[in-house]
Amino acid sequence: MQVDGEPKALQSPTRKLVLLVIFCLAQFLDGVNNSSLLSALPSLDSSMGMTSSQSTWVISAFQLTFASFLLISGRISDVYNPKTAFIGGVSGICVISICSGFVNDKIPIIICRALCGIASAMTIPSALSLIVKNVDL
Repeated sequence: MQVDGEPKALQSPTRKLVLLVIFCLAQFLDGVNNSSLLSALPSLDSSMGMTSSQSTWVISAFQLTFASFLLISGRISDVYNPKTAFIGGVSGICVISICSGFVNDKIPIIICRALCGIASAMTIPSALSLIVKNVDL
C-alpha cells in the first residue's frame, strides 16, 4: 500500500508520530470548539442583548449541525480523499472561527456556530480514516 507516493513501510516513525499528533490535536480542537462558548455565554448575552432562548441556540447550533453532518462527512471521507476532507474541515474551522470573532449580532453568531459544527464534523471521520491508513505504530 502506498501513502503519499511512498510505500507505507518506508515512512519514518517520526512522520507517523507527527501525523498522529496532528490528528489527535484536530480531535481536541473539535472538543474545545464544542464547549468553548459555555464560559463566555453570560458576557456574550449581556453584550449582544440576547435572551436565554437565543443563547441556547448559540450552543445548540454547533451541536445540532455537528451531529447531523457526522455521518454525511464519514461518507464523503470514504468516497473521496480523506486528506482533502480533513484539510477542508480544519481550514473551515479556522476561517469560520475568525469570522465569528468579528460578528456583532445575534443571528450571524448562530449561523457561524452552525457552520463551524459542519466543518468540525468533516474532521473526525477523515482523521480516523487517515490514522488507520497512515499511522501504523
